[in-house]
Amino acid sequence: PSKLKASLQVRIVFMIDNSVILVLAFGAVAEMLVQSTIKDLYLLPALPRDKWANGCVKGLKARGGVTVNICWQEGDLHEVGLWSKDQNSLQRLHYRGTTIKASISSGRVYTFNRQLKCVKTYSL
Repeated sequence: PSKLKASLQVRIVFMIDNSVILVLAFGAVAEMLVQSTIKDLYLLPALPRDKWANGCVKGLKARGGVTVNICWQEGDLHEVGLWSKDQNSLQRLHYRGTTIKASISSGRVYTFNRQLKCVKTYSL
């Protein structure tokens, strides 16, 4: 019985370790797509353009209470959607040397194009 108990404990520890590795890996991928501080969002700062030429990610949680949907085509930003459910915020968006200030009102979604121009806004 004690060998079985020890075997189960090892398996549980191993499963927890794999879960932690998956969480850390997802966090690393998320940081490749959006890096954030409380006031700054850096879009596609480390995208491996040769490996991931096209893609979309929805629901990334950035610092400052902002949620991010981001799509890219041929390695370049196509559009990014931002919103905050709970608080208004002023964010600086950064993409390839361009920086803009975006006032994000709680409960509204803002969509920006590759030039970081706001092209659409609507209520959640």
